Amino acid sequence: MTQQITCEKEGMLGEPSMLRRLAEIDLVVLDAAVASGVAGERATRLLANRRRLAPARPAHLLLHAHSRQEEEQASAAAGHLAPLVAAVHLRRLGSRSEVAREALTLHRQLWPAEDEARRKARLLLLIRRGGAGTPQFIAPFVGGAGTTCGVWTPIVAYRRGRQTWIAGTRSREEEREAEPIRGFLRGNYAQGVCPVECSFCYLRGLQGMGLKSVALNLEDVIPELDRLPRGSVVNWAELGGPVEEDPWFVDAQGRGSLVQTILDLSSARGIVSFFLTKGVYEPYLQLDGRLALVAISLNPAAISAQFEPGGAPPEARLRGLAWAIEHGALDHTIRLGPIIPVAGYRRAYHELFAQIGDILGPRLKRMTVDILRFSPQMPRLLKASLPEEQVAPLLAELEPEVVAHKYRPSAARQQRLYHWVRLLLERYGLGQVQTTPCKADPREALQFLKAGVISSMPCACHISYRLRAQLQRSPLPIINHTLQE
Repeated sequence: MTQQITCEKEGMLGEPSMLRRLAEIDLVVLDAAVASGVAGERATRLLANRRRLAPARPAHLLLHAHSRQEEEQASAAAGHLAPLVAAVHLRRLGSRSEVAREALTLHRQLWPAEDEARRKARLLLLIRRGGAGTPQFIAPFVGGAGTTCGVWTPIVAYRRGRQTWIAGTRSREEEREAEPIRGFLRGNYAQGVCPVECSFCYLRGLQGMGLKSVALNLEDVIPELDRLPRGSVVNWAELGGPVEEDPWFVDAQGRGSLVQTILDLSSARGIVSFFLTKGVYEPYLQLDGRLALVAISLNPAAISAQFEPGGAPPEARLRGLAWAIEHGALDHTIRLGPIIPVAGYRRAYHELFAQIGDILGPRLKRMTVDILRFSPQMPRLLKASLPEEQVAPLLAELEPEVVAHKYRPSAARQQRLYHWVRLLLERYGLGQVQTTPCKADPREALQFLKAGVISSMPCACHISYRLRAQLQRSPLPIINHTLQE
């Protein structure tokens, strides 16, 4: 049974909301190592979608190889991909570290008038995770020390000396002799500033994250999944926008979803996949029987339009989440914010909470409240890359000193915001919703907890301890592949 991408959902008809963003890609950069087989089919679908979206302005393709065998693969791929693009540019490079520079050089040659600040956003790298070596898709996030992410979360890793490993992948004796680390497991196949291009995205401050890249060798994650303890949760949305970019790889019959591939591979091994999006969970996804923790990042339309210019409208995100709940998602949550006090923001949040109540109602049980915070280098980067009218309201919220590795609003200001969210939930019939902070200062968070303005609970990146124990006791899901490649 097949299902058209343009199928109706909640009275709306049309293509996936984030698909149009693919038309903004001028240059697709493809590693010859993933230009054939299943990975090559993924690249072909993306290029076909790009051609269909803007037939008068097709993308260019840079195909790079790093060995004689890859040169042969690149030549073969160029033959069948050429009709989908304006031109194929073949390159033999000495190292994959040269790819980004080569791509930017070619883009400057092809589009010399392009604003330099926008150039990276016009590129997409289709890569082999691991380069020429062994891929690593999953790693523990160990940077939460000093925040609630490193104190209020489960133990996900152990460290002894220079060695760090995922909890449950070595003997109990080794774990007893090592330092436990709390946080979450981070999966990475879609990396870089996503098509939503949020002004406040912390990836802007990380080296190499300005370029979007998507790994096509997804099946290589299987050995890592096999080693994880059942019931583990892997966050696939920390370093990029896998859900936002997913429709780029899906054909008109709903085949080819990378999210679905990761979800199926993980679920079959008892591993929960966490996805967070400012896009929409589309009806080509099969969630029933899978271990999917789905979440949306949400702000009112007035704030989203200004600071999340490429995101789906808030109502579309909510309806996409409602669809996912109705079609078998294991668990769900909302990540609210970051709360930005633009003119009229209070009324805008009232309208948003009314929408949440109307669309999700009593089904919503959890909400992570995201208070604006920036790493020390971010204010400088924002001032250098964004208009003053966008930067000013962001920085006006922050105290001048770094607390728990971040610039943050004062503790008093944060407590007022958490209390205000609690009042909004009560007003719009959502009193059952449990709230928690994201990467807060633990001392301040304890103060908020005692004041009753937040709840002690897992954040959006985790399921409850009870649900995890239930998954560990249950039989493994049997995955029915009805819309796969």
